[in-house]
Amino acid sequence: MNNTIPHIKLDVRGLAAPQPMVRILEATATLQPGGVLIVTHNRVPTLIYPRLAERGLNVETSEKEDGMVELTIKRPINPG
Repeated sequence: MNNTIPHIKLDVRGLAAPQPMVRILEATATLQPGGVLIVTHNRVPTLIYPRLAERGLNVETSEKEDGMVELTIKRPINPG
């Protein structure tokens, strides 16, 4: 059985607002159940968290040593 979870990587560093949010939301629209979007950003995008929650997506944020931020956005296999 193949347990590979599809991953999409997206780098939005250096984009002017609102492009990071627009691109992240567009990419999440393509996520299948169990899919993961890994976003590299140059700051914590606080305004996107409610939008992701509205779409039933889970997000983990980690701040890296180089000052970059990585968002791991997941579409649950079984929403609810």
